Amino acid sequence: MLLQALTILLAVFLILVVLRASTGLADLSEKYQKLPLTLAIFIGLWLLYLTTLSYFEVLVDFSFPPRMPLLVVMPLMVLIIISLFRKVTSDFGANAAISWLIYIQSFRIIVELIIWGAYQEGIIPIDATFEGSNFDVVVGLTAVPMAYYAKRDKVSPMALIVWNIAGLVILANTVRMFITAGYFPHLLGESSTMIGPEFVKMPYLLIAGLFMPLAVLIHGLSIKQLLAKR
Repeated sequence: MLLQALTILLAVFLILVVLRASTGLADLSEKYQKLPLTLAIFIGLWLLYLTTLSYFEVLVDFSFPPRMPLLVVMPLMVLIIISLFRKVTSDFGANAAISWLIYIQSFRIIVELIIWGAYQEGIIPIDATFEGSNFDVVVGLTAVPMAYYAKRDKVSPMALIVWNIAGLVILANTVRMFITAGYFPHLLGESSTMIGPEFVKMPYLLIAGLFMPLAVLIHGLSIKQLLAKR
């Protein structure tokens, strides 16, 4: 129950941060007055979609075609790629301090603690945690000092771009590990899926359905802003 509560609290916190940031953009320009409401409706509908998948146990089946990647991960990745080329997204990122976009990535420390706790409960294999092949906690731990030096202009834009790209690569490796453990367990020496059904239900579903795509989006916004500065 503690892990589930922590997952929900982190989700609420991040959603509030995003909505507050959109409100800040709306305050600067009249053309974005409806942005906070639009964003709130989209997030609400997406959470309803995830809850529906969880309630009907759609993602519990780890046979092919892989339902989690097709129904959750891929739609979000396509949406993020498209949104990064929209002016509203560019303005959203430009309105945020680069140090803030880096600092917020420290939420991944909590995500990794949740994942580690899920392993302790026997829901996922140790390979998917920071004790195994999941190095995403490194991004969270380095986010704070990187943001500190970025705020004081003591680190170059290129170094920050490299850090963001490394963060995306590490995150991609984490996603690969979960997909392998769930759909290709034979590559890890197992005959059946190593992911418990609880992990593809709410609230753990928020890891793939909210935390991961948000991290990707923030990296994308950071890189766009840094490239614009250069």
